[in-house]
Amino acid sequence: MTENNTFNKIVVSKHSRNGSVNEAKLSHNQLRSHCVSVRFNDEELTLLNERRGSHRKGEWLRLSLLNKLPAVVPAINIEAWKTLGEISQKLNKLVAHLDSKSYESSLSQTELFAVKRQVSELRLHLITADLWRASHEGNAKNPQG
Repeated sequence: MTENNTFNKIVVSKHSRNGSVNEAKLSHNQLRSHCVSVRFNDEELTLLNERRGSHRKGEWLRLSLLNKLPAVVPAINIEAWKTLGEISQKLNKLVAHLDSKSYESSLSQTELFAVKRQVSELRLHLITADLWRASHEGNAKNPQG
C-alpha cells in the first residue's frame, strides 16, 4: 500500500500538465527531470501503439523498463463461456431436482447417470477449453490424443 501511495505522488515530469510542480513535496530522486528521445520505424511504432493501450508512449516505455506494466487481460473465448454456462445450468437443474427429493430417498440409476454425464462433460470442457483465446474450430484438438 505504501509503495502504491509513493508511486501516485511521483510526478511524470518537471512540468505538470498545468505548467507548475510543487517541487517542495518531492525529493530530488522522485522528480523526473531527464528526457530521452527515441526514433521508431513505422512497424515499431505500430507495435508500441498496440501494446501501450491508453498509456502515453513515454509513460508506457518507462513502465516497461521498470517492469511495472499493468496486467493485460485477454478477451474471453465466448463459445467456451457459453458452453460452460449451459453445462452450469444443467448441473443447477440436477441439483434442484436432487434437493427436492426426500432425505431418505436414494438416487435412481437415471439420476446417477445424469449427474455423472454432466460432471464428465464439465470436466472435459474445463480441460480442453482455452477460455482466454478466441475459438478456432478448425484447430480443435482431439481430447483422446
